[in-house]
Amino acid sequence: MSVETAQHSEIDLAMSRSWLLVPAVGSEVFAAAADSGADALILDLEDGLPFAAKDEGRACAAGWLERNPGWVRINDVTTPHWRRDLDAIRGLPGLRGLMLSKTEAPAQVRDTAAEIPGVPLVALIESAEAVVAVDDIARTAPVTRLAFGIGDYCRDTGAGRTPMALAYARSRLVNASRAARIAAPIDGPTLAQSAEIVRDDTRLAREMGMTGKLTLANEQVPVINTAMAPDSDDISWAESTIERLGPDGSHVTHGGHPPQLARAHDILRRAHHFAARA
Repeated sequence: MSVETAQHSEIDLAMSRSWLLVPAVGSEVFAAAADSGADALILDLEDGLPFAAKDEGRACAAGWLERNPGWVRINDVTTPHWRRDLDAIRGLPGLRGLMLSKTEAPAQVRDTAAEIPGVPLVALIESAEAVVAVDDIARTAPVTRLAFGIGDYCRDTGAGRTPMALAYARSRLVNASRAARIAAPIDGPTLAQSAEIVRDDTRLAREMGMTGKLTLANEQVPVINTAMAPDSDDISWAESTIERLGPDGSHVTHGGHPPQLARAHDILRRAHHFAARA
């Protein structure tokens, strides 16, 4: 898919459900990932590559972005790889945005934005320090979404991967995003390959208030896209709620109705957006 063609088919950043991380190891791997149906393709220059393969990975990512769209996960600011990553992809026509690894302070966002201005950025929250600073990070331009790096967070804090263990961190990302008036956050990846587990994890993230999910596997993309989108029950409820309360709220009779109506409109807006892209 050329950059020009992709401009007409890419999903809105705030609506993106599946964020597919792909190691920068070859154009064939990128092409297969691009055909997976993922809302966002992320060329991974960080954990997806060993140190010895970083230079080759940068060249591979740059070659793809010359003719095709994609995001790039760059190494964190504290490493020498951060600047080398930015130098390799700066100004390329296919670059859609940056995912900044191990974001822990607003200054790291500002330094990155100064190197490649005008490009949206997803801040990966992967440590206790990042969770503490997440409100300020979410308010720092050009952060457009937050993403939860579950593996590194668990390693940093000693927390398990159960829903209870991760509920606090997920809630912090959700509330920080809403307070900063940016799109809802992106949950971390599910390592299990079972479609049922991926579906359950995605629904849990959605219940927590997240609207996207990272994935490391092409096969998980359709499961995530379906589980993150409004289902038939959601759409039916939204349509009946709007009919009952009136599209403009003309039949609202108590304080509980306006939040219901707003939620109904949001459900239908998302449903129509995804249907138009299918």
